[in-house]
Amino acid sequence: MAGDHARKSWAELGWARRAVRLLAWTPPWLKHGDDVKDLELTWGLTALFGIAGAFSVANLYYTNPILNILADEFKVSHERAALIPSVTQAGYAGGLLFICPLGDILRRRYLVLGLVFSTAFAWLGCTLTTSFPSFLGLSFLVGLLTVTPQLMFPLTVQYAPARSKATMTSTVMSGVVLGILIARLLSGIVTQYAPWRTVYWLSFGLQALIFLLLYLFMHDYPIARPGTTYPGILLRIVELPFKSPVLTQSSLVAFLAMGMFTSFWTTLTFQLADVFHLSPLSIGLFALGGISPVFFNTLISRVLTARIHTHGTILIALTLTLATVLVGTFVGTFSLAGPILWALLGDLGVNTTIVANRMAISTVDRTAHNAVNSVYMIFTFAGQLFGTAVGNALYARGGWTWSGALNVAQLGTAIALVLIRGPHEEGWVGWRGGWDLRRPEVGGGEEEESESQDREWERDREKGDASSEGEKKIEAAKEGHSQ
Repeated sequence: MAGDHARKSWAELGWARRAVRLLAWTPPWLKHGDDVKDLELTWGLTALFGIAGAFSVANLYYTNPILNILADEFKVSHERAALIPSVTQAGYAGGLLFICPLGDILRRRYLVLGLVFSTAFAWLGCTLTTSFPSFLGLSFLVGLLTVTPQLMFPLTVQYAPARSKATMTSTVMSGVVLGILIARLLSGIVTQYAPWRTVYWLSFGLQALIFLLLYLFMHDYPIARPGTTYPGILLRIVELPFKSPVLTQSSLVAFLAMGMFTSFWTTLTFQLADVFHLSPLSIGLFALGGISPVFFNTLISRVLTARIHTHGTILIALTLTLATVLVGTFVGTFSLAGPILWALLGDLGVNTTIVANRMAISTVDRTAHNAVNSVYMIFTFAGQLFGTAVGNALYARGGWTWSGALNVAQLGTAIALVLIRGPHEEGWVGWRGGWDLRRPEVGGGEEEESESQDREWERDREKGDASSEGEKKIEAAKEGHSQ
């Protein structure tokens, strides 16, 4: 009996081992060779990264429109139900800090596939559970593991062709924006006609599809920092803001821009309901105003971001967004035109700023793109929390005008931060190198640098070949002399 039980256990273990081996298998056409150009990002893979980012980030937002339904389902108060998005976002913050840096020290194909696979099963648990504490715990786990989009951005920045880097990054960014929009619309509309678990089953199916597509088409990218330990890469995250002026400047601008973004969308619900007396469905459909970046991000990146210095793109985007916020704050007190204009142009300005910021930080540390991205995203996430908390508090005390004043102040401060450090300044403050914005950071410069590195590598190889030939001749001469 004991022997049969042991053999059965080993057989079960064999199945598990084979399953792990299958998941870790890499198709031959996706294995990297010695030539880095084999890993150059294509438009097809960029679109896949955008789709994966869209339906991954959607996991964080499905619950927002249906909190009242979840409260009834689990028989808890609305206040308790409101913990669900908070716990999910807390998990996401933990993922940014502790999981994203792994992208620099592990094979990214295995890391991404493992995260998508684990997220899908945590999501399945949320779909099936009938316990509110279990639902909360699994929601935290989903947030912790849903950092796949933040691993896609460093890959795009690292492997996109220099001439298309800004456009490809904006494509992935558009996918993330679309995912947030789809989550809110899909969840709100489907739950009007079907049980809320239908949305969760649909999302589980989408995540399974994403896993299959990434399994078949995502390259086995080499480790960025071989030999670096996990504590070492976490220490790098702490060091980077103190050593890189451009990263700190971009991160602070992102903090303020995203603070404005979340302050607007949080207080907008109250303004539309209390002042304009719109129905919940109309308020939900208002989110369509934020779809403009999906259509125009790529065009702006091609026409503007790829052609001038990122400083110029950020200044233009922030200035236009500030003008939009001023108009939206004033007009929004008596007309829907104000919030509509703000939703259309404000979101576009913020997303243009984010894409330009990512271009600016793309050369901070080429062997630690994920650590750099973690620093940037921690500032971004903190800005979202700040905008939500302070925006809500000001709206409660003074209404739309007070929260609008906060947003004006945040954008004004962001513009000041861009102006105190010139585009070619290597220190923390100053304008050394001039204010020439016509020379782009992305494109020509990086392509020339890449070509220069290729030429240097070819020279080293030729020297090595010549040295080897010389050594062979010397050895042959020695053998002839001995004979």
